[in-house]
Amino acid sequence: MPFVTPVALAGLLFVPLVLAFYLLKLRRDEAPVPSTLLWQRLVADVEANAPWQRLRRSLLLLLQLLLVVLLALLAARPFLERPAGLARDLVLVVDTSASMQATDVRPSRLEEAKRLATDALRELPAGGKVSVIAAGRTARVVANGTDDLARLRAAIASIEPTSAAGDLGGALRLASALAARSGDAEILVATDGALATPPTGRLDAPVRVLPVGRDPGNQAIVALAVRASPSGLTHSVFVSVANLDVKPATRRIEILVDGVLREARDVLLDPQARSDVVVDDIDDAGTPASIVEVRLMSSQPGSRPAPDALAVDDRAWAVVPPTQLRQILLVSEGDPYLETALSYLPNTELYGRDPDDWDTLTGLDEFELVIFEGFVPDDLPAKPVLLIAPSRDSPLADVGGVLTNPGIGNLDPEEPILRYVDLSTTHIAEARRLALPSWARAVIPGPQGAPLLYAGVREGLPAAVLAFEPRRSDLPLQVAFPVLMANLTGELLGGSATPADAISPGSPVTLTIPAGARAIQVTRPDGSTDELVAAAGGAPVVTFSRTDLLGVYTVTPVFAAPPGATAASGSSPAASGTTSMSPAPTT
Repeated sequence: MPFVTPVALAGLLFVPLVLAFYLLKLRRDEAPVPSTLLWQRLVADVEANAPWQRLRRSLLLLLQLLLVVLLALLAARPFLERPAGLARDLVLVVDTSASMQATDVRPSRLEEAKRLATDALRELPAGGKVSVIAAGRTARVVANGTDDLARLRAAIASIEPTSAAGDLGGALRLASALAARSGDAEILVATDGALATPPTGRLDAPVRVLPVGRDPGNQAIVALAVRASPSGLTHSVFVSVANLDVKPATRRIEILVDGVLREARDVLLDPQARSDVVVDDIDDAGTPASIVEVRLMSSQPGSRPAPDALAVDDRAWAVVPPTQLRQILLVSEGDPYLETALSYLPNTELYGRDPDDWDTLTGLDEFELVIFEGFVPDDLPAKPVLLIAPSRDSPLADVGGVLTNPGIGNLDPEEPILRYVDLSTTHIAEARRLALPSWARAVIPGPQGAPLLYAGVREGLPAAVLAFEPRRSDLPLQVAFPVLMANLTGELLGGSATPADAISPGSPVTLTIPAGARAIQVTRPDGSTDELVAAAGGAPVVTFSRTDLLGVYTVTPVFAAPPGATAASGSSPAASGTTSMSPAPTT
């Protein structure tokens, strides 16, 4: 058995010293006496003090010898050598995706994963270093290359769950890069493998998995949509619920409108199947719905807790855009195709004027969007503007000639203005040759870098330029035309800045700062607020990324305080828009 400090074994030299105390006799002075008859009772004492006599049984002697040996061994610090269970260095990856909040393992899968990770540190060899990575929506290094076990345990304990899908693939790539710094490293992953992106590619270190979870029977809200009725007076709710268990389940769906319970239904869910529920006329009498919340509850009326182990996917929200009448002014010599498409836009009023009447036009402040077709005024209004086939140069367009039968270039599938727009069969007879300005992006690219449609924000106001008149193409004869005009005017009016699809937790959201506001304030579901200011150059679009909480986010414009006003007057109490997030299905 090896010892850490073998020199301490020198303390065993005290063993013979203890024995000597029991062997040596007491020294007495000799004196002559006439008789020893009366001293017979002292013989025993004389024998006990005889030198180097045979040791007799003594409990005290044994205890003293054991104490000397024990103290010597403790000072020498003996230890046992055995092979370490881990490599010299370790990279620990802890999955923090939404499914790690499941409670099929008490208190939760994440807490069990952290416990397993902490226990694994006992297998670390002496001098080994550990890095810890939290695999949420993005990989995050919690501890980097340390051998301080107390610090490592604190770092693991600080890891919190998220409501998003975990990027386990990105976390493993980061772990592989950290492991490559050491010649002997191992990657240890604590995960349930449910809501994490699987890794792709090759890793440069061995990987070992600490599995957690027992695959609970889970039911989840996987889709939520609110649609207006054809009359536009009421709304209907569409809910899709999935049963991810192998057994049938009965759940209750509760629909709340602006915090008030409007409908409750029990739904029988077949195993590994989805069930759809449609609820009509959710609006209160005379009051349109604003925020719709759907809850997946227990089928027992008196039992509030959810019967499955994962509650994060049992709630979803949808924000109903407020009905607001928009007024659009069309300055044109007359285009029936364009007028028809604009007149059918929802919640809009279309007004038409001849270009000759522009100089005498009044009441321009009441219009939210001005469209010029084939005409460019000397001074553009301080409004969102759409130019169609501009006849001359202007601050919005530089006209360099005419294009005959121009072809359409490659379209961006992520372009919001081209959503649901198919231009594959569109032919254009004539278009203006335009140069793409620095403030705009090409929506429909044309030949030789000349865009056929571009849009952007100039001097704080949305603007767009269409290079051709719709009647000089076959676009008005296709379904794509009214959809294109709806998307284009929606962006110019600010409607496209509000997310229309379900937002996954953690996904960034693009928000528009209204005209005249210096910033926007975002109130999160937990009540915390973030203030976002436009970047340099006055761009009114900002990106908000702290969307990790489930619930409704309220966006409020913050206006510049007038001279002499207090700082408290700079924020408007009215919300200009909200965003909603719906949890994704989990297992």
